[in-house]
Amino acid sequence: MKLRTALKGLDTTEILHSQDRSTIKKLNKIPGFKAIVDKTIVNIMEKYAEIEYSAEGINVTSKSMPVIHRQLVEACRLLDVKDIPACSTDWFYDISSFTIGEQKKRMVLQSGTIDLLSPDELFFVMGHELGHMKCGHKTYHMFMEALYMPIVNSDLKIWMSLVKMPLLNWYRISDFTADRMGLLCCQDINVALSTMIKMAGLPKKCYSQIHIESFIQQAIDFEKNYSGTMDSVIKYLSINTSAMPWLVVRASELWSWYHSGEYNKILNKYR
Repeated sequence: MKLRTALKGLDTTEILHSQDRSTIKKLNKIPGFKAIVDKTIVNIMEKYAEIEYSAEGINVTSKSMPVIHRQLVEACRLLDVKDIPACSTDWFYDISSFTIGEQKKRMVLQSGTIDLLSPDELFFVMGHELGHMKCGHKTYHMFMEALYMPIVNSDLKIWMSLVKMPLLNWYRISDFTADRMGLLCCQDINVALSTMIKMAGLPKKCYSQIHIESFIQQAIDFEKNYSGTMDSVIKYLSINTSAMPWLVVRASELWSWYHSGEYNKILNKYR
């Protein structure tokens, strides 16, 4: 079993992506905004999730899924997350996960995530989701998600469109920060990248032949080969309405951060 360093007293300001940091700083400066969102949108969505996943999902507890529960507890210890969030599984055979809630936090792991990932890779996914919680993303994530709900007043659509695009761009960038937290949880860059390779669509029959160098080269080639004006326009139009960044871009960002020395600097600080 891999011995991992517990990052007690972890300061997330050291980990935040620069654009993530600046956006959160601006949002936190809006007088009363976070408090209002927490009392309205967040409160409603937390209650909705509590009811929905109590009815449809399977709660991860020390009795229902002891191995997964122990791993969640360990992931929280590694990242110095004091309050262990509620956790549920949901039937969807894909490698995906998400979190919801600010006061009543919940992590949802799709069944494919647990079946298709190794225990080490699951640490990366859990760390990614805990990262969103610890870095203060969830209030603003839920505000963003609420803007896309059909119940939002249609008279506000013009104003909403002005707010959505910059927030959606930040929403994607926040995944870069969460990936850093995932790496700090699994503490193995190859594990983090193999998780992304599986998420990107590697067929299950090829899992024994994962070639990380090829994926990194694909990420490097993507940045190098599609940097022209027309390429930039096409990339913008393609990703502009997506909630998540492309996986090759996520891999490139994480690879760059790892090789910048920041990862080892943070890890060595707590050893």
